[in-house]
Amino acid sequence: MNQNKTLKHMLIYGFKRGFIAIIPLSITFITLHFYGFVKTPGFYPVVFIFFLIYLKAGFKNSILFSITFLIATLLLNLAMGILRMEDRMYYRAHERLTVYNPEIGLKSYKKNMDITVYMVSGDIGAVGSTKNQIEIEPRKIRFKTDSLGFRNNRDYNGDRYVVIGDSFIAANGTSQEYTITSQLKEKWNKDVYSMGYAGGIPEYVKYGLYLQRKTGSDFKVLLFLFEGNDFPESISKRQMVIKKPIFKAYYDAVKAFFEETILYRYTFSLIARWTKKPQESEVLIIKGHRIGEFSDYIHATKRKSYRLPERAYKMLSYLNGKIDHIFFIPTKYRVYFPFIDNRDMDELPNSQWEETQRLAKALNIGCTDLTGPLRKESERLLKEGKFTFWKDDSHWNGYGIAVAAQAVSNHIDTSNR
Repeated sequence: MNQNKTLKHMLIYGFKRGFIAIIPLSITFITLHFYGFVKTPGFYPVVFIFFLIYLKAGFKNSILFSITFLIATLLLNLAMGILRMEDRMYYRAHERLTVYNPEIGLKSYKKNMDITVYMVSGDIGAVGSTKNQIEIEPRKIRFKTDSLGFRNNRDYNGDRYVVIGDSFIAANGTSQEYTITSQLKEKWNKDVYSMGYAGGIPEYVKYGLYLQRKTGSDFKVLLFLFEGNDFPESISKRQMVIKKPIFKAYYDAVKAFFEETILYRYTFSLIARWTKKPQESEVLIIKGHRIGEFSDYIHATKRKSYRLPERAYKMLSYLNGKIDHIFFIPTKYRVYFPFIDNRDMDELPNSQWEETQRLAKALNIGCTDLTGPLRKESERLLKEGKFTFWKDDSHWNGYGIAVAAQAVSNHIDTSNR
């Protein structure tokens, strides 16, 4: 009987100690979300260790430590902001300005920003495995966003045409005056709005639906699909969700609050540098120049066959006939393939372009392959030692964007006849 009472008292005592430890542990749990390692497998073991410490330390010591830890974290985040640590974290404006947009339920850019960033190199020069073997092109770029969080010189103003695509349309690594909308306005007097951000077909559809919901305008979408990563093997059910459940939307917004703090961004960036391996890339020798390309993009270009997942077709149907035309953006590897020294094959398959044609036919619209115009311009520029893509980056530069802008201008002129 006494043993039963003793066991009962021990259980009650243990329960009380555990319950009391939950309060400081909850504070610490929240505080830890200001640090970039929350996405690593080590997060929950750290929380468990704190739990064991709090059990032993007692409530008074535990609550004092957890509150002190929270205050110190908030002060550290404030100090990093005052010291402008965010300016030193990233090699380009894309990462620096990326935030979660709760209206879309996706990431876009910080709204109404106008910054100038000095890029030491492009993406391959920063994270590629061959970064020390290629020619590096440092540059200063201006990056300006509008009130919706997209890279435009002005807000949407009922524009008839909206270009939607990934980082090629956002013109990552290239200054504001060379973006596709800037060139369309300056060279061809075309007012076109841009919704460019790193993503894929599900994201592009959601951007279009967001603009329709936000403005109610009757616009036409000019969809740009990049050969390197806009033709996935699969699309998940999660990507297909147009409107998130309230709880999920709330959770994502809360998570974004922490992820957009300077302390989180800085510590996450440090952890990524320590743990991530360089992204596989290759060196292409073009007329004596050593330029880089990501290996994944080369492998995608060499696919012998490809079909878009059925979910991609279903996703695009949500735009209800708003898609007016598709433009196919080839990889740097495809554009410069005829000029590569000692290339490993005579011809490249055209799997992604053939699938683009099938997609356009299914949507009853036209499509344009930018490979020919880009190759023609690249060959012309090679005589001057210039390129349509950055040598140290997977993206096109101002010369390459000009080719796409010309194609868009031609399409608009033809459509309006």
